[in-house]
Amino acid sequence: MIQNDQEYISEWLNHHRDLGVDHFYLYDNESTPKYGNLGDDVTITYWDENYYFEPMLPKLNPKYYDYETMGGTLYTELQTTHWPFAPERDSKQFKAYQHCLNEYGDKHDWIAFIDSDEFINVKEGYKIRDILNHFDRPELGQLLMKWRMFSSSGHKTKQPLQKEAYTDWYPDYQVKPFIKPDKIFAVKSLHILPTYPSFYTMTEDGIIDANISKHTHTSDIIWVNHYWSRSRQDFEETKLNRKGGTTLRYDEHYEAKYNFIEQRAAYHMRKLNQK
Repeated sequence: MIQNDQEYISEWLNHHRDLGVDHFYLYDNESTPKYGNLGDDVTITYWDENYYFEPMLPKLNPKYYDYETMGGTLYTELQTTHWPFAPERDSKQFKAYQHCLNEYGDKHDWIAFIDSDEFINVKEGYKIRDILNHFDRPELGQLLMKWRMFSSSGHKTKQPLQKEAYTDWYPDYQVKPFIKPDKIFAVKSLHILPTYPSFYTMTEDGIIDANISKHTHTSDIIWVNHYWSRSRQDFEETKLNRKGGTTLRYDEHYEAKYNFIEQRAAYHMRKLNQK
């Protein structure tokens, strides 16, 4: 999902094209101006309020859905227009992911759900398809990619190329998913999606657990570089204005997170340089 990232989107697209991504589905959250043609391999959905206030249901896979074992809970959870009792999920992004899964899931073997400030990376000398083939098993439903969280790296103003400018990072606990669309039941999270019961979720070092995000695992084979703040200017113009799509987050929260990332990345880089 994208909003006013016109100056950065080409780098993001070309990075993933070089890694072998076949197609991109971008959900434009009312950018000004709207995104134009970005290439034949890019499908843009203008994700405005008309979509947001439409009820969104998961598209069930009859091969794997079993009402007796799964119940109706997960399915009915997505029947409402939005989530008044779970305000952290009252976001257009959940429905954008579900829409993508519903509309385009059956066209692809794998889909990754990432943001435009997140860059998938793989071990040197490999493409994404090589990594997915390496881990693929009939019972695998989802491969999780760990975050490397990047700070501003001392940049106060916007930088044209993120990969060159932002170099200070630390390993973060959070993950983003690479899914097999037909094995995923519904979008209940932006990070780990629920699979049908007979399929499992794993990390690159083989951890399989329902509480997988709480584990420490590596980011050496496939991972996501998350340029969360970019420069201080970017942070002030985007994070403080957007607040993650919810009114429950305040400037103080984002300032604290910004400062934590700056300090944690600086500490990690000092440790790396001492080795």
